[in-house]
Amino acid sequence: MPNESIGVKTSGKIRKIVVDRSACIGARSCALVAGKTFQIDDENLAFVTRDSSKYEDDDTILKGAEACPVLCIHLYDEAGKKLFPEN
Repeated sequence: MPNESIGVKTSGKIRKIVVDRSACIGARSCALVAGKTFQIDDENLAFVTRDSSKYEDDDTILKGAEACPVLCIHLYDEAGKKLFPEN
């Protein structure tokens, strides 16, 4: 994904969060559900916030990803296996 925003966690099941900004439509649903992890920039596109110590818990991050109408948020575990969305 050439235009992406990436966040890395050091604990929990979810270890890598990727927003495919080229697929984002700016619906803001991710930021409404998990606003400490996802925010919207001046281009009206989602991005992963920089401070991973403030990210929500895994369940809330997953709910934020699931809220995206175009599924542009991808979640991975420590081994790099995609957790969401399922292929």
